[in-house]
Amino acid sequence: MKQSAGSLLTAVFIGLIVLSTVSSLNGVLAQTDSYSITQIDHQVQVMYSGNVAIFDTIHVSGQITNGFKIGLPYKYSAEVLKVIAYDEKQEYNIKRGVPLDDHNGFYGVEVNFEGNSPSVFTVAFVLSNQLVSETDNGGYIVDFPAYPSLTQNVKTCNVDITFSNSPTTIIINKADGIKTSNSYVRADLPAYTYVIAQANATLPVGTLQIATINSLNHKITIDATGKVATEDTYQITSKSVAPLSAFVLSLPLEATNVVVKDQAEETLPIKLTENSDILLVSVSFGAFINQGQKMSVTAQYNLPGAELQNVDYVLRDFKVFPDLQYLVEKATAVFSFPEGATLVLPQITTLDTSATLTRNTYQDILTIEAEDVSYVDYLAHQQNIVELSYNYNPVWVSLRATFWAVLAAAIGCVVIFAYQIHKSREETYENRAERIASSSQPDGETNPDQQITTENIKDFLETYESKKQLKAELRSLDAKAQKGKIQRQQYKLQKKTVEAQIEGITRNIDRKKALWKSVSGIYPDLIIQIELAETDMAEAEKSMETLVVLYSKGEISRENYKQSMINHQKVYDKAETAIKGILQRLREKIR
Repeated sequence: MKQSAGSLLTAVFIGLIVLSTVSSLNGVLAQTDSYSITQIDHQVQVMYSGNVAIFDTIHVSGQITNGFKIGLPYKYSAEVLKVIAYDEKQEYNIKRGVPLDDHNGFYGVEVNFEGNSPSVFTVAFVLSNQLVSETDNGGYIVDFPAYPSLTQNVKTCNVDITFSNSPTTIIINKADGIKTSNSYVRADLPAYTYVIAQANATLPVGTLQIATINSLNHKITIDATGKVATEDTYQITSKSVAPLSAFVLSLPLEATNVVVKDQAEETLPIKLTENSDILLVSVSFGAFINQGQKMSVTAQYNLPGAELQNVDYVLRDFKVFPDLQYLVEKATAVFSFPEGATLVLPQITTLDTSATLTRNTYQDILTIEAEDVSYVDYLAHQQNIVELSYNYNPVWVSLRATFWAVLAAAIGCVVIFAYQIHKSREETYENRAERIASSSQPDGETNPDQQITTENIKDFLETYESKKQLKAELRSLDAKAQKGKIQRQQYKLQKKTVEAQIEGITRNIDRKKALWKSVSGIYPDLIIQIELAETDMAEAEKSMETLVVLYSKGEISRENYKQSMINHQKVYDKAETAIKGILQRLREKIR
């Protein structure tokens, strides 16, 4: 009996402990979930390039003590390019790819408020343009989540879908009803809502140009007076079923003297339109761009110059990239400051990994890289706006002119002096190659067992001959252009094609040289001789070009010009003869 009473008391005691623990946990959970979502604004914005941005602005009542979770139906997970969260004061960290509690079928993100508890904040999803397709009648279908997916109920959800121009007609199909306007309201939105929607819209011409903007090279050059000249080069790939004949570029509202050129540097017709705080430039292409084809366009324009404040020049609130109404996969901004200028702000220690500051002897260059760039990036507290400040001494303006004047005065004397003291017995390429080989370590690992075959020699000779023929073709093009025998546009296109071929063959030859250097025998020595001769030829060509410029400006005398040209031509001829001799020796080995 006593044992039964003791067991009963023990059970009661354990029950009290459990009830106390549960009560404490309920208190903690109540504290954790001490907020409710009173309203959410679900804005779906279709960019000019067809990319989709979804802005979910959440209004909460109470305190958010832990992270906040929000998501999309999982079918959109592969299309998510970027997610940011922010309120009117700051941007918050995001953790992507988290589950929405124990519910499957969602792509979730979690916002870390780091101790803050905002009453209104926004989570923005940037999606690819795979969600937009064209219809046979010239319309567009946009696939999007009809509502956000949350972990608790929402009293009111306001939904809007917008384009760069208002649609003529729109029909939105979703599981809970069809809408014929671009906005609708859902009361008492349940937690973990999974509803897909499709908007079938008829849009004004030019509202959408489905394309991938592969890259943007944004060059900002500041001259000695503080003037800012900008050049934006876009690489665009058409994804539109209909041929692409135009595109709308986004420039800063302050842009002036706007000129747009194609890849052949031909000026294209444009139309400028001010829209809010951006300048839209409608560019008409010279030819249609079909689906899958690429197009390169360059916009050149001026921006307000740097202002002198105290001892520094300042560009305040400068946007790293324009307020883009489309998405750029990879963007690079390069700031080139005047020669002699020193960048003061931003400081090197404050730059993140996306920024690189290069300090050359005479010039500072700041490079900033970014991915998946659009106007969405500027909504999170202007994170892409910087204050640029640099120190500059105007004395540098005359430095280059002074340098060239001194160089021009001295070049004749130096050339003649060098020619007079030149050794009576010139060192041969064989001797130079032997001296280099004996005094330096090999660049890579050698393989004495590797042999150069007849096929290797034949392949090297054919490749080298192809490079010579392409260079001759390039010289012929230059001559035709100077004589006006070829149209300028055709000349530029052909020149770019030939230069690209030369560059490819040069890389191929370099790989073959590396192979030959790794073997034993005479072949490494022959390659070194060819490289020495090639270097001499390139230096001689460059020197002769410089002499032509100096002589045309009257900065050297006729006698110095003629004598210097003769000396450099001798160097060039000697190097060319040496290469011909080496190639002839190789040909004899395969006969």
